[in-house]
Amino acid sequence: MSNNQTPPFITRAHLLALAFFAVFIFLLYQMARLLAPFSAALLWAAIITLALHPLHQRILHALRGKAGLAAAAMTLLTLLLIVGPAITLLAISTSQAIDLYQWTAGNLRSGKLLELGNTVAAFLSGKLSEYPALSGLDVKGMALKSLGDISSGLAGQIGSILKDTVLLAINLAVMLLAIFFFFRNGEAYYRSAMDLLPFTVEQKRSIAQKVSDTFMAVINGVFLIALLQGIMTGAGFALFGVPFPVFWGLIAAVLALLPVGGAALVWLPGALFLFLTGSKAGGIALFVWGLILVSTPDNILKPLLIGKKAKLPAFFLFIGILGGLQVYGILGILFGPLVVTLLFAFVQIYREEYGER
Repeated sequence: MSNNQTPPFITRAHLLALAFFAVFIFLLYQMARLLAPFSAALLWAAIITLALHPLHQRILHALRGKAGLAAAAMTLLTLLLIVGPAITLLAISTSQAIDLYQWTAGNLRSGKLLELGNTVAAFLSGKLSEYPALSGLDVKGMALKSLGDISSGLAGQIGSILKDTVLLAINLAVMLLAIFFFFRNGEAYYRSAMDLLPFTVEQKRSIAQKVSDTFMAVINGVFLIALLQGIMTGAGFALFGVPFPVFWGLIAAVLALLPVGGAALVWLPGALFLFLTGSKAGGIALFVWGLILVSTPDNILKPLLIGKKAKLPAFFLFIGILGGLQVYGILGILFGPLVVTLLFAFVQIYREEYGER
């Protein structure tokens, strides 16, 4: 055999590598299928674990490095301080949603909502008459149709929540179990994941730091502010006499996650409701309350907490949040900015490794 003979195009090493990666990808796919039913529980467990990581480090230090005991303590704290209040809030909100549905149905039958619809229509028609292009809108019909749609929608959602109680309990158990293991073994999981990345130590550190900064910025600048807005909206409704304040506070907290509109989509109609049902002073007071104590802190704190900490351009941050909501739902508010951050980090690595060449 000649020494100049061309080596085979596919060698045994190539076949072994191909077989390995084929089996590896197949196993990853099967693992993803196993985790898919509990994906939401595992994601929330990861979010809670990362958010409480600084507190866990302090407790671990106080317990002299006893990882199992510290993880158990953090799981118990999570159950008492986060999961317990969340379940209580959900139960009260569900009860008030049922009451709201019954209140809406009763007032539709008695004609009181028709009177309110006439009042709203007259009020808005007077305002719209100043704009000829909008003066032909059927405000009354739209308002009554919206009330009917909201009532039927609430009834459907309540039925769905009650039907999925068992599934909710299973996911809650999975989440708490995951939280315990994430606290106990999270550092080992993190190191194993970072070892798989084919980057330099400095690049891995940079990626981890950017992801951590973005995560904490979104948690503090979106979720905590949304929670604060929900609490302040509910407190304002309870103080000035809007019915079902806990339910509306929860709705305000959810809508506060949106980049546009936010909690104002709840407290503005609440102020208008008070104003049109005879409590003009209460309506004005709730409007001032919502403007100063609900929306103004959001407009001031959110850019400071997110933009500077995450170090993302405002446009890309906005697109990340809005696109994340569209693609992933509520969790997309967190994942959207993280995807943008990772893209920026990988672009930087590409520029360092290949751009100069």
